[in-house]
Amino acid sequence: MEKIKWGIIGPGNIANNFADGLKGSYSGQLVSIASKSEDRRKNFGDKYDIHSDFRFDSYESIINSEHIDAIYISTPHNLHAEWTIKAAGKGKHVLCEKPGAVNLNEGKKIIEAVKEAGVFYMEGFMYRCHPQIPKLLEIIKNKTIGEIESIETSFGYDTGKTIPESRIFNKELTGGAILDVGLYPISFSRLISGAATGEKFLEPKFINAEGRIGDTGVDEVAHANLEFKNGIKAKVSTAIRENMKNNAIISGSEGTIELPDPWMPGRNGGPYHAKIIINKNSQEEVIDLKGPEHLFFFEAELVSQCIAKEKIQPPHPAMTWEDTLGNLKALDTWRDMINYKLPQDEI
Repeated sequence: MEKIKWGIIGPGNIANNFADGLKGSYSGQLVSIASKSEDRRKNFGDKYDIHSDFRFDSYESIINSEHIDAIYISTPHNLHAEWTIKAAGKGKHVLCEKPGAVNLNEGKKIIEAVKEAGVFYMEGFMYRCHPQIPKLLEIIKNKTIGEIESIETSFGYDTGKTIPESRIFNKELTGGAILDVGLYPISFSRLISGAATGEKFLEPKFINAEGRIGDTGVDEVAHANLEFKNGIKAKVSTAIRENMKNNAIISGSEGTIELPDPWMPGRNGGPYHAKIIINKNSQEEVIDLKGPEHLFFFEAELVSQCIAKEKIQPPHPAMTWEDTLGNLKALDTWRDMINYKLPQDEI
């Protein structure tokens, strides 16, 4: 089988991770990069042996190239919708880093565009493609800890100070905690609450939420309490100015499940090592999931295989189109409740 040929728009840190994942892929290969920065283009191109003819200085050039099948978008969030829609319009398959869009309105436009173009599209939540998630869903469906009652999860880090020049502190670049890392706890809670009653995901009702808007106008810390139609309660927390546990604890009628590293189960990208800790009847069971693969291998391989098989969206538990739209709706609600509005919300 001929490998799917990938191009990357925006060679930041996450793009390096994806490129490292592609190195091990059986179904995909990196052939091109687009960046407006000559230095970044050169450094990234040299690192990943990209031919000089395929190092583009404009995003238009890479999506117009007939030698590229699929585009990985890892620009700042505010450009995700624009370039997903433009790439799809040129017949390119798209894997776009999370958030796939800034809000639900943008998300709907993306899905309309990829549907019309007949191309593959997925929002890049790498953790949803990782082996620990199917294993966790199996444990929940088997009712190992009885009926699920609550979920508590967080993703927060502390930059140490306000950095106005950083995209995460820039409102124009749709920075802030919720859209940078808060979307992980939301997506996880929706997934687990659904699995508890045999559904792919459920949409939450927000009971309450609180947050802190910083000097640059973005949300620096945010918390929310959610409830799902099956009675499961969830607490989600996120931050860019506060270190958090960055774990997930699922409580059931007969015990608990903890994921110490739900979001990045492997230091420096790999090899991967995930732990699922089950506590039941005063007994602890640790399920170790280990492998030589880079964390992003699973996402890169899954998407490349889907494209090769002419699928237009990935299988659950990766982010399906409906899942992405549901997540964006929840993020809109959370931002609204802490009064974090973006220019895109007015359009």
